[in-house]
Amino acid sequence: MAESPRTRQRIVALEARLARLRMMRSQLVERASRTERRRDTRRKIIIGGTVLAALDHGGVPALATKAQLLDWLAARLERPADRAVFDLGLTGARALVRITGSTGAP
Repeated sequence: MAESPRTRQRIVALEARLARLRMMRSQLVERASRTERRRDTRRKIIIGGTVLAALDHGGVPALATKAQLLDWLAARLERPADRAVFDLGLTGARALVRITGSTGAP
């Protein structure tokens, strides 16, 4: 069965759209990969800096699991940006200020 010119135009338009969507998908996957690599590099830098600082102030305890490392970091990281890289959230006075708008001091 022969294709009509209208059908052929529609097929060409859909193929062009499919090619654009595939290219957009590829770009999004690449961007997500690049973002995750940056985040991973940032985590490594923060861990290294925290370990070096701890060595200057008494040492680093034996850490056998990722959970132990995250607990140890949670107790030491203060900057919100550093805590966010590990999804630690806010703690202590900063969390109180974020939730209530004040430190709770009279």
